[in-house]
Amino acid sequence: MQLTSIPSLPLFLEAKRHAQETPDKIAVIDTTKGQSFTYRQLLADTAALKKRILHDLNLTETEDLDERRIAFLTPNGYDYVVTQWAVWAAGGVCVPLCTTHPVKELLYTITDSDPSLILLHPTFEKFETPLRDGLAAPVPFSALEPFTQTDDAPSSIPLPPFSSECFLDRRALMIYTSGTTSNPKGCVTTHKNITFQATCLVQAWQYTSTDHLIHVLPLHHVHGIINGLTASFISGVTVEMQPKFDPAVIWGRWQEHGSSTMFMAVPTIYSRLVDHFETHIRGTTQESAARDGAKALRLVVSGSAALPTPIKIKFAAITGQTLLERYGMTEIGMGVSCGLDVEKRIDGSVGWPLPGVQVRLTEKETGRVVEGIDEDGMIEVKGDNVFLEYWRRPEATAKEFTTDGWFKTGDVARRDASGAYFIQGRASVDLIKSGGYKISALEVERKMLGLDAIQEVAVVGLADEEWGQRVAAVVKQRAGTGSLELQALRAQLKQEMAPYKIPTVLKIVDGIERNAMGKVNKKTIVQKYWPELQ
Repeated sequence: MQLTSIPSLPLFLEAKRHAQETPDKIAVIDTTKGQSFTYRQLLADTAALKKRILHDLNLTETEDLDERRIAFLTPNGYDYVVTQWAVWAAGGVCVPLCTTHPVKELLYTITDSDPSLILLHPTFEKFETPLRDGLAAPVPFSALEPFTQTDDAPSSIPLPPFSSECFLDRRALMIYTSGTTSNPKGCVTTHKNITFQATCLVQAWQYTSTDHLIHVLPLHHVHGIINGLTASFISGVTVEMQPKFDPAVIWGRWQEHGSSTMFMAVPTIYSRLVDHFETHIRGTTQESAARDGAKALRLVVSGSAALPTPIKIKFAAITGQTLLERYGMTEIGMGVSCGLDVEKRIDGSVGWPLPGVQVRLTEKETGRVVEGIDEDGMIEVKGDNVFLEYWRRPEATAKEFTTDGWFKTGDVARRDASGAYFIQGRASVDLIKSGGYKISALEVERKMLGLDAIQEVAVVGLADEEWGQRVAAVVKQRAGTGSLELQALRAQLKQEMAPYKIPTVLKIVDGIERNAMGKVNKKTIVQKYWPELQ
């Protein structure tokens, strides 16, 4: 059977090269299926699903989707990768839906992105009826048939033909912003953006075909899609896809020395890994193998939310690994990163601009470019990594760019003499103005997490007539610690920071809600615990 052709996009051409040079090279290990898939099979399955998508939309194989959006709900695994690649091969825009979102949030994404087709994996078939019922305008649904590992010899799997098409400037991916500061917006990136974002990471972090990534991140965010999948596949990495994060599974895999070379996660995952080690591994016969296996990893990255120093220190004490911190967001992919040389990483810093990415700091009120050392400024970014637009929001898109073409991230940072950047937080929620002082909520959180009694904390600013804002802390206490009182807490923190930075309001809670990437919506926190201020 003649396979449908695939366009000559850089990602597909690199996959073809890996498939030709090493036919038995594994692209994806799907741990849910218990099956492995070569780069050759991945390309063949991509071509087959492309044909099916075109057929479902009554298009011929010589036509393409011409930037039609295709939404899909698929668990983390091989079927997700094939679906993403097939949409791209067909000339469409991927709209990956979050597998943990309730129907209401899925409907928001579907309605806003206006897809021509919704692909549903059998795992999520229960969503079809409520989604159909909730949509104001009908959208066709198609059941995704799961793929299985072929028994054929890898070298006998035919590669699909490649067309000369290479539509780099076309829209390719629509990721919805986390909505921590406003309603989620569809952030559109082109194939050129995606290729640049991935290749600059490959250069900076030196991915190679000998790497093995254990992938546990959600696949409706840039971190999991670009850093985890695209950069890996361009490099010929084998990606072991776990359905979700389980600390016992990860420690078990690391104990199999040499089973993995790379791991990427958010700070809450590293916190849970530390807790699992202390509770279930320390002092057991597994401890030595666990430590050695983690120590053997080549690259361990933390991102998507600020990394608290205590978590970084505890993880390093157990594994010998100094977590590599970087800075990115949906609109820019990754923009800044520490280097691979551990000795040159600076505690609390996310490092230096990635290859080809321009970064500057500006004064919020005037737009003046900040040249000074250790002076706060708004982070602005320019380069081929920067997204194309917010979907169907031209005014919102224009508002986020300066007149000379720099993207305004909304984050505040300072830069030291070496050019390294230190993130101070979101200007809208993490910069607290109290009594004439500007206070970084992230700095206060880092200091507070150094106290034994505090397991989690979110620091927010509360409106106050006298001070402008008061510094307030929402705290989840560590189990087994004594009652936490405000005055005693303030006395402890006076040893760590200036008095004006120390919280004057304390709220003890059972847990702090976070999104899939470990971020806290601080506006929601204030609304929940101090509704009288609204």
